Amino acid sequence: MKLVADIAAPRPLYVRETARVFACALVILLTVGQLDPGIDLYSLPQHDIVQRLALNALPGLTMFGLLLALTRRAVLSSWLVLLVLGGLYAANDAKLGALQTPLLPADLRFLAEPGPALQLFSKYLHVGLGRLALIGAGVGLTLVLLRERRLQSLEGWRAPLLGLVALAAGTGLVGGSTPWRRLYQTTELAFQPWALGESVARTGLIGSLLVYHWQISGNGIPPADHDAALSLLRAHAPALRNAMAAAPAKGTTPDIVVVQSESLFDPARLRNVLSDRWLRQYHRLTRRANYGDLVVPTYAGGTIRTEFEVLTGAPLTSLGGVQYPWVELDADEYPGIARTLGAQGYRTVAIHPNAAAFWNRDRAYPALGFERFVDSTAFADSEIVGLFVGDAALTDRIVAELASDGPPQFVFAISMENHGPFDWRPGLDPARYSALPMPEGLDEGGRAWFGNYLYLLDDADRELGRLADALMKRKRHTLLLFYGDHLPDLAPVYYQLGFDDGRDAKQQPVPWLLLDNQNKRMRHTDTRSWFLPALLLDAAGVVDRSYFAALSALLDDDFDPADDTSAAGLTALARLHLRGEFDAVLAEALDTPDFVAAAN
Repeated sequence: MKLVADIAAPRPLYVRETARVFACALVILLTVGQLDPGIDLYSLPQHDIVQRLALNALPGLTMFGLLLALTRRAVLSSWLVLLVLGGLYAANDAKLGALQTPLLPADLRFLAEPGPALQLFSKYLHVGLGRLALIGAGVGLTLVLLRERRLQSLEGWRAPLLGLVALAAGTGLVGGSTPWRRLYQTTELAFQPWALGESVARTGLIGSLLVYHWQISGNGIPPADHDAALSLLRAHAPALRNAMAAAPAKGTTPDIVVVQSESLFDPARLRNVLSDRWLRQYHRLTRRANYGDLVVPTYAGGTIRTEFEVLTGAPLTSLGGVQYPWVELDADEYPGIARTLGAQGYRTVAIHPNAAAFWNRDRAYPALGFERFVDSTAFADSEIVGLFVGDAALTDRIVAELASDGPPQFVFAISMENHGPFDWRPGLDPARYSALPMPEGLDEGGRAWFGNYLYLLDDADRELGRLADALMKRKRHTLLLFYGDHLPDLAPVYYQLGFDDGRDAKQQPVPWLLLDNQNKRMRHTDTRSWFLPALLLDAAGVVDRSYFAALSALLDDDFDPADDTSAAGLTALARLHLRGEFDAVLAEALDTPDFVAAAN
């Protein structure tokens, strides 16, 4: 009898431990159901709730299984998974609030090299006593759970087996192997990379992250529609032939300076904001420059997107849903203006007072054709204004880079001073801050956000004027292209004031200008950021007899990028350009197979 009792004794323990594991898994499921923006437990049909819960909780449950195998502690493993899920959904909420864009797989790549990302994103975190208490409680609970009794039912071979199963499942999920693709088929069908927010609302955050990773991340430049490209090129063949036959401009090739100004826009577009107070230097310079409104591919963040369009001349939409090009493509070589100018004998340098690894620029800039990259290590802490290196230090560095002799130079610079967040800014001059004119209709919080932004905007505008004046005094022919990368993250201000034209903040343009120190050309031109390099090369008299020349010819020949057929052709051309296949298709379209070789 005693032997029978000893054999039967583990059964109640096994049942209790199994129940504990299932209870922990259920908590993970319910947490996903409560936190995920794509799961409404109270209004969705029951079938949809079960399906979305399962597909969005599956990665978390896989992690739970792996931790359970490693620790044999059910509550601790589920608690660690809940911390990860909480962090994931909190990051998604923060990004939606600031940029109106959900979390993407590329955002998670910062975890692989967290230093540069933490340096920037820590500026957005305000840790008060309440949050410190929560953090302390979380750390304390984790330490307590480390003393949880291990599951006896996972002794021996069972824990390694569970670990192998969980690891295989997780690897398959990340890799998108066939069984998982079939399981997530409905999620893939509902996923639309051009409407990420709507996709998350239809599929759930975690399911959307997986599908985005499977469909887009690391897949390179999408293939081009050969027929659409040929159709567009042949429709504009006469203009293209003239562009390809054009001779380079006579005279000295000019130095070129391009400044992408962080978060720069015209506040006068907002209701009740003074129209003659802001961007005075910009408006002064427009009297002798080509200038206007610029449509950019991003809002309130995502500098890399506008940067990509200007440096490559390709619309971001041509990448088929890629949102962070230098990170998601990670190519060894990109065509673009730096490489084009380098082939013309230019020395090329990029300057950005941020960590070189941020957005993978330390790899992307050499791939783009830049000979040197001057990053934050070249700037002193004393040059910080508020939170970031000031525009004055950037201006000094640009001017110092420009030699008075030698080959022509291309300097591409991205400012940092006016980067968000705007809800706080240390070290600003109180007297100057209090003197800023504020529009009616803002509450205390809105005034703080707007005041911080306007203070820094004045700095950006002043440095534009100082840089332009320095370039105007140069004996060497010099061009300055200056533009904003996107509207700032001023959601409370936009909500409380609204815009004069009645359009949404995402539909607002940013200013741009192209200044020539030897030619006074006052001209108003509204354009798009992907067309700026073609405009710049035209102004410099540089003929590349390839993509940029063709792009310029198309725009001069009444090409409408908003037309659906034309947009499809433009996408095809941009993909050919990015894949290094453009010249062959151009020659085919013009029915001159040896045209490109002869022209060069």
